[in-house]
Amino acid sequence: MINGVRVFDTVLDGKNIKDTVSRNSADFWKPFCKSACWNFSHERVHSLSDLEYFFSKKIKEEVIIFSGHGDENGFYLSNGECFNGQDLKSFPKKNHDKIVIFSSCLIGKNEDLAQELKSYFSAKALFSYRHLMYDRFCFLNESILLTSIEHKFNRGRQSFTLNDFFDFQVETDFMKNMNGKYVKLHPMVMT
Repeated sequence: MINGVRVFDTVLDGKNIKDTVSRNSADFWKPFCKSACWNFSHERVHSLSDLEYFFSKKIKEEVIIFSGHGDENGFYLSNGECFNGQDLKSFPKKNHDKIVIFSSCLIGKNEDLAQELKSYFSAKALFSYRHLMYDRFCFLNESILLTSIEHKFNRGRQSFTLNDFFDFQVETDFMKNMNGKYVKLHPMVMT
C-alpha cells in the first residue's frame, strides 16, 4: 500500500541559477496525493549536500520522486552537481525498501546507472525514463503507475513485479508517442 509520496525537486533553468521557483512538481503531486488519500511532502534540493542532509532524516513516505534534469550520467542538481548513486554516504537503512522514481530524462537509457541507483537506495523498485520527457507526460505516466501499484496492493499483493510493470507498459503503450513522434519503446523502465 502506498502511504505517501516525497518529492525532491530541483531547479531546471540552467540559464538563471538564481531562479529557485521555476520547477515545482509539488503543484501537481500535492493535490494528486490528497485525492488519493496519500501523505505528501516536498523538498527543494540544490546540491549533493542537500540530498545528504534530507537522506539522513527518516523518510516516512513509501514513494520517493526526484524531479529535475537527468541524462545517462545521472540526476542534475541546481548547482550543476550530478547524483549517480556513488557521490554520497550510504543511504540510511531506515529509508530502504522504497519505490524510487526519477522523473527526469534519459536515466533509464543507462541500465548500469539505473541499477547503481537502485542499489544505492536499496529500493523495492526504481523507475526512470529512457527518452527525453516533458513534465506533463512524466506526471501522466507516474500518476498512472502509482495508481496501478496501489491497486495491486489493495488486491492483497505484497509486491509490484516486473510482469505487473509489463502490464502497465502495455496498458499505457498508446501514450508513448504523446511525448515525441516515432517512439518505438515505452519511455519508462523498471529496474
